Amino acid sequence: MESIPGQLVKGVFQRALFQDLSADLITALAEAGLDLSAQVKDAYPRAVWLRSIELTADSLFPEIDSATRLRHLGRHIVSALETRKLLKGPWLAMAKLMGPRRALKQAAEYGAQSSPVRLDVRERSSRELEVTIAEDEQAEFLAGLLEGLVAALGGKSPQVRVEFTGNGRAVMAATWR
Repeated sequence: MESIPGQLVKGVFQRALFQDLSADLITALAEAGLDLSAQVKDAYPRAVWLRSIELTADSLFPEIDSATRLRHLGRHIVSALETRKLLKGPWLAMAKLMGPRRALKQAAEYGAQSSPVRLDVRERSSRELEVTIAEDEQAEFLAGLLEGLVAALGGKSPQVRVEFTGNGRAVMAATWR
């Protein structure tokens, strides 16, 4: 993924996280190439996205070690989308009824047509999935997003273990009760 769609950046930084961002962080993001006061671009360089995620994790969770900050930010984004009523609608209601296993498999199939992030979801058991993401940087951030998503889909006590990163992909095991 060479560039990040502007709509994804807008959804994360201007909708989900904006009320969490301090003035200092907004300034740091602008210096990194993500000016939240300007109109959203069609796409952003991948390096700007990665740096913006890092700066945000560092600002919101300074008391936690670096890798854990990224995971916390991933979970926080999904939680913010949910609590701020940005993650809603008929698909989410149906997805909760289907449960994490079926909903994530369906989302991966749909995402293959529309999402910049490619997922492959394989069932290991009724409460464990292997998720391969076509991205190998900031795996802990991606793991946090996946944990948050499993929880939003009704999975109790979700845990995501990063099993492999490299060659442009990350392989994770997602489990829940």
